[in-house]
Amino acid sequence: MRAFFADKFERDHHLNLSLITFFEKHEDGIPEFVLRSFSHILNIHYLWNCRLRQLPPDSGEWDMLPLSYFGRFENQNYQETINIVEHVDWDELIRYHSSEGIPLNGVTTDILFHLLQHSNYHRAQIIRELKQTGLNPPQTDLILFRTKQKVTK
Repeated sequence: MRAFFADKFERDHHLNLSLITFFEKHEDGIPEFVLRSFSHILNIHYLWNCRLRQLPPDSGEWDMLPLSYFGRFENQNYQETINIVEHVDWDELIRYHSSEGIPLNGVTTDILFHLLQHSNYHRAQIIRELKQTGLNPPQTDLILFRTKQKVTK
């Protein structure tokens, strides 16, 4: 289970860094929707890391982040998640509150899987928006990621 999630979060991290590099390269042409959606990806990742560690977050789901902060926040989120994956009790029931204050609970594996799915969902929206704006964003397919991994090893 550890290897599975470590691998999936490595891909997630790689894709996010690729998009951040793309955003920085095309800073003047990136739509606000894209920056807001990517901020949301980063904020939600942070929020779930806090929930998994039973810590209160100090930012909100839709807080707009400056582009200059994306890379640092992404790296912090990734390192924290890898630390969680390496030390987690897979069957632990995590108790937390929704953004609306509703008490909830979930198993660690479901929470980690949800986090990955959430990022994929919003990255797809971002890619679509970038293409509609006439930009050619980096590829996010798993197969292409695996191919690149094999070439660099």
